[in-house]
Amino acid sequence: MNQLEALGAEREQAVRVELSHVLESAAFRTSKRCRDFLSYIVKHTITGPQVTLKERSIGVDLFHLPHDFDTGQHTIVRVTASEVRKKLAQHYLAENGAFHPVRIDLPPGSYSAEFRWATVPTETHIPAATQAGKTDLPSLDIRPQAEIPPKASGWRERRVLFSVIAVLGATGTLLLWRTHPTASPPVAPKPAPVAEPIATPLPGGPNLRLVVGSQGTYTDRSGRLWGPDRFFLGGSVVVRPSEKIYRTLDPDIYRHVRQGDFRYDIPLKTGVYELHLLFAETGLSDFISAESSGEGQRLFRVSANGKPILDAFDVVADAAGANIADERVFRKVSPAPDGFLHLSFTSMRSTAMVSGIEVVPVSTGTVMPLRIRAGWPSSWQDSSGQQWNADAYFLGGNALVRTTNPVRASNAMPLDAALYSSERWGHFSYALPVPEGRYKVTLNFSEGHYGHQNTGVGGLGSRVFDVYCNGVALLRNFDIYKEAGGEGRPLDRTFSGIRPNAQGKINLSFVPVTGMACVNGIEVAQEPK
Repeated sequence: MNQLEALGAEREQAVRVELSHVLESAAFRTSKRCRDFLSYIVKHTITGPQVTLKERSIGVDLFHLPHDFDTGQHTIVRVTASEVRKKLAQHYLAENGAFHPVRIDLPPGSYSAEFRWATVPTETHIPAATQAGKTDLPSLDIRPQAEIPPKASGWRERRVLFSVIAVLGATGTLLLWRTHPTASPPVAPKPAPVAEPIATPLPGGPNLRLVVGSQGTYTDRSGRLWGPDRFFLGGSVVVRPSEKIYRTLDPDIYRHVRQGDFRYDIPLKTGVYELHLLFAETGLSDFISAESSGEGQRLFRVSANGKPILDAFDVVADAAGANIADERVFRKVSPAPDGFLHLSFTSMRSTAMVSGIEVVPVSTGTVMPLRIRAGWPSSWQDSSGQQWNADAYFLGGNALVRTTNPVRASNAMPLDAALYSSERWGHFSYALPVPEGRYKVTLNFSEGHYGHQNTGVGGLGSRVFDVYCNGVALLRNFDIYKEAGGEGRPLDRTFSGIRPNAQGKINLSFVPVTGMACVNGIEVAQEPK
């Protein structure tokens, strides 16, 4: 082995030891993605082909993205590289003064690692405990490049000269400081920014609703006010104004997306809240084909106050398709001891994302009831003062609002007869988001089409359909006219012990047998324990 080969082996060992040290540091210990990224670029820089690492090759090899992935949509490589640069800076800043034979660096605009040597390789000493090569990095075949040190002759002389200059400079600085005793002390670094405190009432009153990425307020079909994006740190905003979004009458909420690795620090009063996160996977046309629905293209984690609430979350799989509004609801959410709700969105494959955030105060242990007036385009209040939302969470079917009420009001129901003046009909479904628990589901029906007083031909047997809940039949061969005893008569059916599926949804499917299925209202309420 010649001197150059021995020098290469020694440098290889130094890089392996330094990489192992960095990966176990506090800056990298909690981020597997950054650890994998740094290991990958160091290994490739040393042993890979003599080509510059590119964003696309890293996305394919490390993050398993398709070879033709859109770098504008999938920014995980750039985001991770930026995080690694910050973590390297944090690590070496925390170890200021510690001796490192070599330091690992990732220059801005580059995906190839650089190694900065503290001394010439012939004077580098590796601790005996690490010379056996016990690291997580595979054996590397490093080839010395342009960092061959100057010849020994003259180097010691220059080093002595540099030492003398350094001593003189330090002495001069000390003398200057002593002759100016009134000089101002060093300015302490500014503290890290904290989340914006609530200086004014939140839009929407006690409820907090944010349209992520929006700069203005928004009033949804149910009359609820959503505020502009705030309390965030990190990520980037994407707006797709032309996207068609299903299962919602408010697509503008879902056309805004914050993506990347980011967090929200939301100031809240002490109490218990219900958290709603809104998603819709848009812009997947490059990936969706006849063989693929887009599932598996984006995976990420969501944590609340450091506790994961969604892990390896796939919006397409959760919503059963792309361009579909998806909502997840979490109960018993409270601010951390510092008075903030800390929501962290961490990329796993591609980038994390969210479109809307809703935080609603509730009584301890309770879940807000969900009431939907089918076919109705706005909110409505019944005779008991209960609010019913505009038609939402549906897919398929048609909305119908009658100008004349087919249900005759009575003393028992002076105002609630209006609930039956609108309906959703056809072959359709509802995906109702609820937190984990047991629920009572009430379906409101009235035959307003078939019968002697209505426009349809016939009566008994003219409309027959099935209703399924998460694949289990609730009603089979259901005939409203028959069960209610005629046309224009309200009929409610209640089902107990209903639990959401693994996606946090109560899926109701209305399947025609004869004619078209229909429903006038849906109410989901928590069952007492």
